[in-house]
Amino acid sequence: MQRHSPQPIVVAARSKSCSVCSVSAVNTPTRLAVSDVSVCRAIHGLTVSGILVGMLALMAVLDGSPRAAVLLLVLAQVIDGVDGPLARRFDIATVIPKYDGYILDLVIDYVTCVLVPAVFAWQFVVVPHGVSGEVSVALMLITSAMWFSRTDMMTDDHWFRGFPGVWNMVIPTLWLLDAPGWVAITTIIGLSLLSMTDVEFAHPVQARQWRRQNIGFMTTWVLTMVVLTIVDRERHLVTSLLLLAGPAWVTVSTLLRRLERPRAPIV
Repeated sequence: MQRHSPQPIVVAARSKSCSVCSVSAVNTPTRLAVSDVSVCRAIHGLTVSGILVGMLALMAVLDGSPRAAVLLLVLAQVIDGVDGPLARRFDIATVIPKYDGYILDLVIDYVTCVLVPAVFAWQFVVVPHGVSGEVSVALMLITSAMWFSRTDMMTDDHWFRGFPGVWNMVIPTLWLLDAPGWVAITTIIGLSLLSMTDVEFAHPVQARQWRRQNIGFMTTWVLTMVVLTIVDRERHLVTSLLLLAGPAWVTVSTLLRRLERPRAPIV
C-alpha cells in the first residue's frame, strides 16, 4: 500500500563531453538501463497481479468459499506490501513514467481492500440481511471511495489521516470471531465515520514511530488470520486474543498518537 501522492517527474538526458572536439554527446542506452526497465516492468506486473488475485477472491465469495476468499485477500495484501518498497527501490516512476504506480495502486486497493470485503460481509452474513446491513455496507463503499480520493491521506511521517479502508483485515476478522451482527455493524459504522476524519492511523511499515510494534502486531494479526482460516475457525480464548492483538494495538497507537497532539482537530 504505497499511498504517496505523485510528484512531477523531470527526466534529463545524461551527456558526456568529448575530450577531443568538446562536443556533448548523449549517452546511448546501456545494458544496465535495459535491465532497469525490465525490472520495473516486472514490478508493474507484480502490482497488476493484485487485481487478478482480487478477482479470484471475489469469485470465491460468490461461489460460497469464505476460506479461499480470506486466503486470497491475504495474498493480495502481501503483494501490496511488497510492490511498494520495490517500486521505490528501483525508482520506477523515473524509469517508466508512462504509468502512474500511485493511481494503479489505488485502483487495485479499492477492489481488494473495499469491494471484495463488502461483498464478503453480505454474502456470509457478517452483517445481518436487512436495512442495517445494507446501510453499513453502503457506508463502507462510500466513505472508502471518498478516503481514497483524499489529497492529504498521509502525514509527512507516514501516518494515515482517517481510517485507511483496510476492510480486507476488518471483515475477515469479524467473520473468524463469529461476531454478533450488532458488533459488526457498530464496528463498520464507527470505522467508516473515522475515515472521514483526521484521526491518524500508523502505516504498519513506513511509520517510524513504534515501527517494531506496528510490524510485530500486524504480522501476528495476518498469521493468526491465516492459521485460523486454514486450521480451525472455532472460537477459543487464546486464538481470539491473538486475533484481536493487532486491532487492539492499532487502537492503542491511534489513541497515543492523539494524546501527543491534543490540539489537532478530529475533523
